[in-house]
This record gives sequence, structure tokens and C-alpha cells, in this order.
Amino acid sequence: MKNIVIIGAGDLGKEVVWLIEDINKIKPTYVILGFLDDDKDKEGGEFYGYRVLGNIAQLEAAAAKAPLCAVIAIQNGSIRKKIREEHSSFTEWESIVHPTAVIAPTSPVGKGSIVFPHVTVSVDTRLGEFGLFYINSAVCNDCRIGDYVSLMSGASVSERAEIGDECFLAAGSTVYPHKKLGRRVEVGVEATASRDYADGSEVSEKGSGFSLFK
Repeated sequence: MKNIVIIGAGDLGKEVVWLIEDINKIKPTYVILGFLDDDKDKEGGEFYGYRVLGNIAQLEAAAAKAPLCAVIAIQNGSIRKKIREEHSSFTEWESIVHPTAVIAPTSPVGKGSIVFPHVTVSVDTRLGEFGLFYINSAVCNDCRIGDYVSLMSGASVSERAEIGDECFLAAGSTVYPHKKLGRRVEVGVEATASRDYADGSEVSEKGSGFSLFK
């Protein structure tokens, strides 16, 4: 079994505990050593049944004591990127994939990603590194999903769409087929990206759906 630490003792961190414990029910895979978090009030205490071992800067020191892997349980993709870059010498980033996720074998999950229950990823899609795919999100065939992307509950990416690095797709949002989002595009709750968007855009308009027969 692998020793693992969870970076981020917050809401997403406790959800990652849930995912790991579900994985272990099917096949014992991980030993959760605890959390790393920069909140000084949490350090040395307990969170969701596991110790808060120290702050994030102590990752390498913890790894020097015993072999371990880590996952970044923080919703903001830009922060996930910052943590990874600040710890460039650490390479044992783990992808946590819930057993109920349905992912085509031609669409491998990128390193350091978190995939929640009932996520669906169709064939020939590229999933970037350090992605977050929340409950019931879906990615259709032949898509290109960048690094540090967050798809929240029920977000949907239609076929052959391209999603740039650090994009955030809020709950219930939709990206139309063949559309391209640049870096750090934010698509709001239940909003629809029905055209291409440049880097840093915010998408708030609601769509009326699309039809193959229009």
C-alpha cells in the first residue's frame, strides 16, 4: 500500500478522504498519513479523522522520512499550479479516481488529478494534469482538457472542445461542441460557452441548448 498525504485540510480535503476510503474498500491501496495545510490553527491537530502533520512547505521533509505520494485537494487550479511549481523536486503526485467513475481506456487521467463519483469521460480525450472532475461532470469524445482545470458538479464538455489550462467550469455549466476556451476562462453556474473565448474571459450567459438538426 502507498503512503499518501493530502494537501489542503478543507472541504475538498475531507472529500478526498472519502474517495480514498472508497478505493480502499475495493482494494487496499493507500495509507492516509494525514494532511498538510498552511492554516496555523490546524497544525498539530486532527481533521476528519487524520492528523494535520504540518504546513505545505514540509512536503519534502515528510517524504524524506518515508516514501509517500501526495494529492492537492484545493479547488482553485491556479493554486494547485503554484503548489506544484513551488515543490518541483517532488514528483510523486497521485491521481485519485473514484471506483464509480467511467473513463474510456483511450482517455488516460493526467497526473495529480482528482476524479469524483459518477464522472464520465468518453473516448480519445486528453485529460491534463492536476485536474479536478467533480461529481457527475462529463467530458465527451475527442476533447482536449488542459492542466489545472476544474469541472464542478454536473459540468459538461461536448465533443471536440478544447479547454485551456486553469479554466474553471462551475456547477451545471456547458461547453458546446468544437468550441475553444483559452487559459483561465471561468464559466459560471449553469452558463453556456456557445462560442470560443479568449484567455481570462468570464462566461455568464445561459444557453438554450443545441440541436444537431439546426
